[in-house]
Amino acid sequence: MYNLSVLYHPITANPAGGGEHLPGRLLQPYVRCFWGSGAQPRQPQQTEIIIPDSCMDIIWEWDEQTGEAGGIFCGINDTPFETGQAAQPVSVQRFAIRFHFWAVHLFADEPLSEVLNVHAPVEHYFRSFRQELGDRLQHMRTMTERIAAAEAFLLRRLEQGSRSSDGMMNAVHRLLTSRGIMTAGTLESSSGLSSRQLERLFRQHIGLPPKKVADLIRFQNVWLDLYRSPQTKGVMQDIVFNYGYSHQSHLINNFKKFAGRTPLDALSHARR
Repeated sequence: MYNLSVLYHPITANPAGGGEHLPGRLLQPYVRCFWGSGAQPRQPQQTEIIIPDSCMDIIWEWDEQTGEAGGIFCGINDTPFETGQAAQPVSVQRFAIRFHFWAVHLFADEPLSEVLNVHAPVEHYFRSFRQELGDRLQHMRTMTERIAAAEAFLLRRLEQGSRSSDGMMNAVHRLLTSRGIMTAGTLESSSGLSSRQLERLFRQHIGLPPKKVADLIRFQNVWLDLYRSPQTKGVMQDIVFNYGYSHQSHLINNFKKFAGRTPLDALSHARR
C-alpha cells in the first residue's frame, strides 16, 4: 500500500502527552502509533477529553496479579467525549494499537459498517487477537517487546487479509491531499466510482460516508495547523481562508462540534 501517512498526521487533544511509539517502516501505511502504560499508580479519578482523530484503536488491558485480561475496539468517532480514569490497581497495564482509518479493514474479521462511536469487545471484530497476541502481552516486560510482537501479528494478518478497493483508496488519497476540502463531484471523478459505490465502500470499510470522512480530515488539519503555530494572532483568519470557511464564527462553531472547545480553549488545554 502507498504510504498515505506521509500526507496526514492526526493528533489527539493532548498531543504532547500521549506516549506514542511510531511503527516500523512496513506498518507505517497502516498504523498511526502504538501506545500504552507501565504499571498504573493509584490516583484520584480524572477525566480526559477524546476528540475525533479519525483513527481506530485496539486497547488491551491485563491485571498482573489476577491474570484477568481483555480488550476493546474503539471505532471511528465523530463527536468529542470525556472518559473517566478511575483509580486502578497498581498491577493493571495497557497496550494499544492505533490504526489509520483507511487501513483497519485489512486486519479485521468483520465489516466496519457499525463502528461509528462504538466501543466493543475486541473479539467482535478481531477474533484471533486474544489467542495470537493479547494473552501473550502480559508475559512481556517492556514496550519494545510488546511492539515487536504486535508488529509480527499485524504483518501476518496483512498476508492473510483481503485487498483494499483501488477506487476507495484513490478517493482517500484525494481527500488527504485536499486536506478534506473537496466536492462530491471531484471525489467521484478522481476515484472512478459513482457516489453510490463510494458511499457503500466507505461505510463498509470505514464506517462513515465520504463527506463525514472529509469533515474529520479537515478538522484534524485545522487542529494540527493551530497546534503547530508559534502564535495565535492572525492564524484564525489564515485558517478561515485556507480551509474554505465562510467566516471566523463558522470556523469556531465547526471546531467546537468536533473538539468540544473553542480553538483557543483547545490550545490552552493542550499546552498547559
